[in-house]
Amino acid sequence: MSSSRLITVSPFASHSKATSRRAFSTRRVSVEHMKTVISGSVRPRSGDLVLAEVKRLGQHKRIELVNGRRSTMHVGDLIVVTYADRYAPDQFESHVPDHLGPLQLVASGGIASKMISRSADVRNATDIVPIGLIGDDRGIALNLADFAVPQHGDPAIAPRTIGVIGTSMNSGKTTTVHYLVHSLTNAGHRMGATKVTGTGSGGDYWVMLDAGAHSMLDFTDAGMASTYRMPMQRVEAGMRTLLNATAATGVEATLVEVADGIYQKETSRLLDSDLFHETIDAVIFAAADAMGAVAGVNHLTGLGHEVLAVSGRLTRAPLAAREAAEVTGLPVLGLAELQNPALTEPLLGLRPVDASRDEVVHQPAATSWHEPSPTADIRISLADTTSDLDYLAMPSPEGAAP
Repeated sequence: MSSSRLITVSPFASHSKATSRRAFSTRRVSVEHMKTVISGSVRPRSGDLVLAEVKRLGQHKRIELVNGRRSTMHVGDLIVVTYADRYAPDQFESHVPDHLGPLQLVASGGIASKMISRSADVRNATDIVPIGLIGDDRGIALNLADFAVPQHGDPAIAPRTIGVIGTSMNSGKTTTVHYLVHSLTNAGHRMGATKVTGTGSGGDYWVMLDAGAHSMLDFTDAGMASTYRMPMQRVEAGMRTLLNATAATGVEATLVEVADGIYQKETSRLLDSDLFHETIDAVIFAAADAMGAVAGVNHLTGLGHEVLAVSGRLTRAPLAAREAAEVTGLPVLGLAELQNPALTEPLLGLRPVDASRDEVVHQPAATSWHEPSPTADIRISLADTTSDLDYLAMPSPEGAAP
């Protein structure tokens, strides 16, 4: 047999463990499982862990560690990251290669793959060279799929579940979820948050915990470093896993972020799936401008989803917000509204916490914002406020991450 087709399994030397930095995407895999390095003629799979050396710094000069710290990288550093595809119109598209050759770090959360294209707004991706896949003591490659959260059955009574969808990445989805979680948690509600699609990064994860989420999980907890180019049955199974695991923690309501825009392949198929219709009670749509808001609301309504409100970067501009409100007939929620439980509780179908009983009760959500409702006065609330509603004033985790 030719040496080019040999597979070599060697110990993951103690000095490599001590000096290599493990990325956020690998956080569910304990270092105790990392026993060997597998090199030679192996074909990586999405979700495989890999030990790699930094060869040239590019767009990403820092790597996000398992504890959330963003660590500065230098040429020659060893990092433990995860193979996965990436779909990010504002940055890179990349695919997992079929060999252990040179490739790129395409997300600071620790995603390794071969760059296919990049936005002109970013630099070339950081170049890395794989040393080998990380394996267990038997020389079998470790994959995130083997470290997913435990499975839970469907809850007897599901918590109120609201999807947050947007026109694109950086449209304001994460900011919307962040402020809703923070304000409603402060109002006494047990809020769950989950991100069911996207590329592994801790930006969204940590900010929800900082906001006080009772439970926060994302697709990496379901065993996927990225959902791009994943079979739809795997994406749907991951979504069900995350929703059931979140419900099992006793949350009253769950906010579900779906990454990227409504026309991204996996997102588009998920929004039209039976699972999404069965598990998502209603949605909030984040957009960067009025036209995007109108198009998105019409698209989602056409799919049969109830759209509760519009949010996102368009709320930086009162005129854009007013346009969106006038055409859609929906509330437009800027930061001030998202932080006001008196507005968001009835919108999401939640009643104020009864302090005397120290518990939370549910109420049905308004069926239509075109019907009389106690909260109808917030339909165009943004146009009448003088609060700072600039989504850039508080950097969005979507924009800051990877």
